[in-house]
Amino acid sequence: MRMHYHIQPFRFAVLLILSGLAGCQEIYEPELEVTREHLVVEGVITDQSGPHAVYLSYTGKYGEARHRRPANRATVVISDSDGRETPLHEHWNGQYLTPQGFSAEVGKSYTLHIMLSNGEEYRSSPQKVKPPVRLSNVEAEVGSDFQYFESGVSDRLYQREFIGKHVYVETETEKGKPSLFRFNTRLLLQYTASVDLGPINPPAIEYCWEYRDVTNLVGRDISRPESNRIRTAFIPRQPEYMQYYNFPSRRYATPRVVVMELFALNPESHLFYREKYNQLSDEGHIFDPIAAQLPSNIECVSDPDNQAFGLFEASSVSKRGFRVIMNYREGSADILPWMEVENISDQGCLLEEKPPFWIGK
Repeated sequence: MRMHYHIQPFRFAVLLILSGLAGCQEIYEPELEVTREHLVVEGVITDQSGPHAVYLSYTGKYGEARHRRPANRATVVISDSDGRETPLHEHWNGQYLTPQGFSAEVGKSYTLHIMLSNGEEYRSSPQKVKPPVRLSNVEAEVGSDFQYFESGVSDRLYQREFIGKHVYVETETEKGKPSLFRFNTRLLLQYTASVDLGPINPPAIEYCWEYRDVTNLVGRDISRPESNRIRTAFIPRQPEYMQYYNFPSRRYATPRVVVMELFALNPESHLFYREKYNQLSDEGHIFDPIAAQLPSNIECVSDPDNQAFGLFEASSVSKRGFRVIMNYREGSADILPWMEVENISDQGCLLEEKPPFWIGK
């Protein structure tokens, strides 16, 4: 009982202090300029043969319907560190293309110049093209992945676990530091189908494939500045589970091929994509990063107070393919290089003819 009398005054004091702190709070209403439209730049050039695209648009006004309003009739030029200038032409509303065959060169820096139809002038900071990312190791590990589905009887989501292989890549370090890059991952699956050619002819065989982007299923598409190892793909164990991973429901054969595009980034571009990932992965937890405006490498030359948004990126690209042969009994996987990484359509079938990239007899 004696302890009870000591605790009560303490609780009262704590409540009194918290009440006082709450009473000192003031509502801060920032003054925001919500009527002015700002330029948004989305442009990527690589060391691969072009054309490459730069998209120009304007931010929407606060409270209006969201839609992309293109910036038409602009003069867009890319200059390199050797002083050469490459003009772009407007192919579609707000889409400006480099000449056919244009490609950036590793080691050179490129600057984007924009003159809008209203006379406003913009310029990016010089973007140096880094050497291609080099892989030191590729491996796969048995693990789980979770997918969420809508319930058929309520408005809630339910979760389902799938067993499969996580694919990891390790990159060579650059001056003792992990390589900076972003990546796209595609998964190639193949299957056969029997085609009835009538009562006289025997059935024919179609050799078919599905080739789809699975980057968003990984969750993160940007390297970690503190590590040179990152997960780039997940492959479910059962072929019938592929319907839950953006693939049509089919009886896919065992061969599974992962094709990765690695875009080497300079620190400025890597910071942009890293901050973008942090905001998209924020779930509102107390220790999540505070949402802030993404960094931009675009400035308004004619009016320094006029803020611009977006990124002009110059990168080298390395494209690598790997065949993943999974052994769940031993909990291991063989990773074999796969060279047929070009000119594959998203899907297709050939009658009585195997495509050049077909695996198996």
